Amino acid sequence: MPLIKRARACAIFACLVISSFAIHAAKPTYDAIYVFGDSYCDVGNIYALTGGAEPLSPPYFHGRFSNGPIWVEHVASALGLQMLPAAVGGTDYAFGGAWATAPQITAAGTIPDVPQQVGLYLSQHGGKADPKALYILEGGGNDIIGNLASGISANQLGFQIATSIAESELLLRRAGAKNFLVPDLFNVGLLPAAQANPSFADAASVATNKYLNDLLAVEGFIQGIRIQRLNVFALFKAIQTDTTHFGFTNITTPCVDPTTGTICSDPDHTLFWDTYHPTVFGHSFFAVTVEAALSQ
Repeated sequence: MPLIKRARACAIFACLVISSFAIHAAKPTYDAIYVFGDSYCDVGNIYALTGGAEPLSPPYFHGRFSNGPIWVEHVASALGLQMLPAAVGGTDYAFGGAWATAPQITAAGTIPDVPQQVGLYLSQHGGKADPKALYILEGGGNDIIGNLASGISANQLGFQIATSIAESELLLRRAGAKNFLVPDLFNVGLLPAAQANPSFADAASVATNKYLNDLLAVEGFIQGIRIQRLNVFALFKAIQTDTTHFGFTNITTPCVDPTTGTICSDPDHTLFWDTYHPTVFGHSFFAVTVEAALSQ
């Protein structure tokens, strides 16, 4: 499928998956984008903090957990804004490997969870959040993958993830933030990394989205607060149902083998770069959807 047709298909479908709890004023103009989440949003924090050791680039792209720029970079570019990792003074506080619910201890150091990332941002800005900025909150996939065999119920885990994301929004709102983009969690059960227990991952994703909708609903009706939600679960369900319509030919097998560096023959039509992360095509596809949401 030609790129223009792909983009048009994404934009049309975006109309079906976009929801906004409340818009109390004209569409805002943002002076910055602050990002909190995991490797789906990390533009180089882990790469900087590990001295370029993770993710290994190449085959990964300049410290991104993909084979090219990721969706938040596309969105920032479309808005004429810069997107750099917070580790080098930028506005992206997402860390590859981050959970929503708890910090992760690694050999290279502690990876902050999403609320801690928000706390780091606020500590560096005098406890104040820029009211003219857009705040992106994302996460939960690592929590689910990390609990495939833990014994916790999918419903309980979903509640914990949603609570952490909602608490992060609350911290930012109380500090002065007004504009939020909070995507749904896609169906983590589709990930190659989740195939040991895809039904649990599916159920936990559904529970996360349900509780997150409930927890953010009241927030979205506060005067002057704009919370945009994206039904990413439905988006990926559509891709699963009609793969080729959206330009994909492979949505199950990862493109790269990180151990050998071997890359598949057609990454431009493959959804997953490795067992956890989308290809640049997957990121671009999602970015078009986000840009359509922000233009509403």
